[in-house]
Amino acid sequence: MNQRGSHVCLARLGFGAWLLVAAPAGAQAVTAHLAARILPGDGAPLDAAVLLEQSGRIVAVGPRQTTPIPDGATIVDHGSAWLCPGFVDLHHHVSSGGGDINDMTMPLNAELRTLDVVKPSAEMIRLAAAGGVTTTLFIPGSGTNIGGFGVLLKMRWNQPLERLVVRELGAMKVAQGFNPERRSGDLGLTRMGSSELLIQLLERGRDYAAAWRAFAAGDGAKPAFQPELEQLRAVFDRKVPVLIHTAGARDCIATARMFQDVFGLRMVLSHGCFDGWLAAAALAERGTPVNLGPRMYEFDRDGRFQGTCQAYWDVGCRDLSINTDAPVVAAEELQLQAAMAIRLGLAYDVALRAVTIQPARQIGIDDRTGSLTAGKDADFQVTAGDPLDPRHAPLAVYIEGTLVHRLGDVR
Repeated sequence: MNQRGSHVCLARLGFGAWLLVAAPAGAQAVTAHLAARILPGDGAPLDAAVLLEQSGRIVAVGPRQTTPIPDGATIVDHGSAWLCPGFVDLHHHVSSGGGDINDMTMPLNAELRTLDVVKPSAEMIRLAAAGGVTTTLFIPGSGTNIGGFGVLLKMRWNQPLERLVVRELGAMKVAQGFNPERRSGDLGLTRMGSSELLIQLLERGRDYAAAWRAFAAGDGAKPAFQPELEQLRAVFDRKVPVLIHTAGARDCIATARMFQDVFGLRMVLSHGCFDGWLAAAALAERGTPVNLGPRMYEFDRDGRFQGTCQAYWDVGCRDLSINTDAPVVAAEELQLQAAMAIRLGLAYDVALRAVTIQPARQIGIDDRTGSLTAGKDADFQVTAGDPLDPRHAPLAVYIEGTLVHRLGDVR
C-alpha cells in the first residue's frame, strides 16, 4: 500500500483491477498516479495528467506529455478516474470517545485541549476518510464560551496518535450566543455577561503574552507562570487562530468587533447560520474569514430559499470555507455540503476551494495540504467523476501517499 519505507506498491490495471508490484530497492521509490483529470484545488483542471509522489510528498503534478516519470517509478493507473485534494473540515467533534468535549463547570476553559481525548480507533475517523476528508480540526463543543483548544488531525484511522497530529494547538474554540448561555444562575446567562467574561480573560491573555514577549526581548522581568493562560500566549503571538461558533446577525457583528477590531487576532467565524447572512456585508468590509455550515440554506423574509454561502459570497466575503459540524452532519458528507452550496447558487470553483485550499489557509496549514502542489503532503482522493457530485463516493483516499480507504473494503 505504498507506505513509507516499503518496497511493495499497489498498481491499478484498469477499473477495479489492482496488482502488487515490486519497487526498486534503495532510495524511496517515486509513485506515479495517472488519472483522466486532476483538480489541483488552486489552479485549472489538468486532463490526461499525472501526480508524482515520493516519501509522502508531491513531487510534481502536470499533463503526462510534459511531466517526466522517473525511471523505476511505480505506475498506479486510475484509468478514467479523477484526482482531487483531500477535503479539509475545520468544525469537527468526532475524534474522541464520545461526550468528553464539553466541560460545563467553568464558562472559560482556555487551559483545556482536545489533544488529550483523541481516540484514533473512533469509527468516525474512518468514515471521514471514506468521504474524502483527510484533515480535520477536532474542537471542543460549544457549551461554554471558551471550550479549549482543538487539535488538527489527519484522518489516519487506527494509527498511533503521533501519525494523526498535524498541530497540537490547532485553534482556540470560542462560542458566542445561544449554546454557551449558562442556566446555572451565575454570570454568563446573558450576552452582556458572557461578553464581559470573554473580554476579561482575553485582556489577561493579551497582557500575559506581552509580558513574556518583553522578557524574551530583554525589556522586562520574567513574568509569573500562569498555567491557565499559557495556551493563550499562542493566540496573542498570532501562532494559533481562534475559531468562533457564531450564529445570527447580531452575534456575527459582535464576534468580528471583539476579535478583529478590539483584539486584532487571527480568527475564523464558524457557522454564520440563521440570519447571520444579513450581516455578511459588514463582515466583508473587515475581510472576516468565514467557515459556513452545517446549515446550507435559510428562508428569506418572503419564504424563499436563500443559499447561505451564496449570500456571503455575493456581498464580498471571499475568505470562505464550508463545514459539517460533524456529527451534526455526518463526517463523510462534506462533499454533500459543497454540492448543496452549488445547488443554491455558489460557483463551482469557489465551492471546491471552500473544502480544500481555503480552510487550509484559514487554519494556517496551506503549506502542507489543501491543494495538489509540489512539496505538499500527498493527500488526495480518487473519484469516478466530479468529486463534488454526491453520486461519486471516493474510490480511494490517500494520506501522505498511503492508501487509507478503498471503496468496497470491509473492515
